[in-house]
Amino acid sequence: METKINFRPTKKQNKVFELFNDSDTTEVIYGGALGAGKSYLIASLLVMKCLQFEGIRIGLARNNITTLKKTTVTSIQEVMQDWGITQDYYSYNSQAGIIKFFNDSEIILVELDYLPSDPQYTRLGGLLLTFGVIDEAGEVPAKGKEIFQSRIGRWQNAKLKVKPFLLMTCNPSKNFLFTDYYRPFKEGNLKDYQKFIQALPSDNPYLSQQYIDNLRNTLTLNERRRLLGGEWEFADDETSLFKYEDVMYAFDLSMNNNKDNIYRLSCDIAFTSDKCVYMVWEGTTIKKIHISPKNDTKTVEDTIKDLCSTYNIRTDNISYDADGVGKYLRQYFPSAKEIHNNGKTILNDGYSNLKTELYFKLSELVKDGKLKIEDQSYKQEIIDELSVIRHKSRDSMQNKVELISKIEMKKILSYSPDIADAMAYGMIFHLKKNTMTANNFVFMNI
Repeated sequence: METKINFRPTKKQNKVFELFNDSDTTEVIYGGALGAGKSYLIASLLVMKCLQFEGIRIGLARNNITTLKKTTVTSIQEVMQDWGITQDYYSYNSQAGIIKFFNDSEIILVELDYLPSDPQYTRLGGLLLTFGVIDEAGEVPAKGKEIFQSRIGRWQNAKLKVKPFLLMTCNPSKNFLFTDYYRPFKEGNLKDYQKFIQALPSDNPYLSQQYIDNLRNTLTLNERRRLLGGEWEFADDETSLFKYEDVMYAFDLSMNNNKDNIYRLSCDIAFTSDKCVYMVWEGTTIKKIHISPKNDTKTVEDTIKDLCSTYNIRTDNISYDADGVGKYLRQYFPSAKEIHNNGKTILNDGYSNLKTELYFKLSELVKDGKLKIEDQSYKQEIIDELSVIRHKSRDSMQNKVELISKIEMKKILSYSPDIADAMAYGMIFHLKKNTMTANNFVFMNI
């Protein structure tokens, strides 16, 4: 069967087709702004390859399959209609989530949302794909991306002479895309098999000026910089406790008057994870960050004693995570302050638990420029970890302000924000009656 295809890609979209055919590239990130033609790119690539290769199997994934059907599948149908491809050429089984073409090529819809009942994505175990596409990859957990990628390159790649290619489209976000692709792209450190195509509205000649003007008039300044300018550093939303520019100011030591000559120590104790974090403070200045890997032979109590000796820290100026294994420290440091994450708040000011209250106090200090970080050994980790600290949306909260769960943070970050937790535990020494309350804080544009 033959049909004439009216294919009109932008220069940036056409670059993806070129990379599909080269010998080296197996991962491509496309987008980074609204109006970059992401949907048209996906639809065109999938339909064209299904027509080109008999029996190919392409995975089309998104975080939520219902949204995938309403958006991306609709774009695929629009492209086929524009190209004159009628239902004589294909069939769509919405219930099974499969678009099948006359030549036995298939587009298989895949949901990558994290399910507590299936944290290892075993539901994808039998999936055999030639190549794959993830739409709006900024919504997808890192684990979901990894498992989905492990299923491509497993269906007739040698016969079809198609490499195990993965295309991900996105808007700027603070998840694995930022750490694994955008930052290396900006620093010139992308791996040889990875490519990042920054596509902006200005790269799309088919986009109306009216659409761009409407976005400029309706988006906030940060959203304009992120969604129109493609500036990933401003990928914060209204539930974020820490803005990027505020966190960056914490590393600016040109003016630092936040010391009180009293040294304190906050600790995140986690024997079952990768590391324990110890943080030495002077006032609201972080002087030293010490991280012990899991295989460190030195005991936790010995590490705390050494740091206390070095910095002349009294044991009543120690705070530590007392949930789980941390509770055993009580016998060694009975005057230290125990932090029970789900415990009662100090000021009874509208937070759901103590950990939420501590994080909001930390956010207040960062926002006001009162927190400084002298030890910058873990600068990037701190930036990344604070970016995932968010409170639940107003609609999902009941009567008190609450952070999103640690599981949700790990989904975004791909690991536990242990350094950020140690920073929050240091706030136990700075809660005062004049602390900003949750009722005042949550309804501001944080």
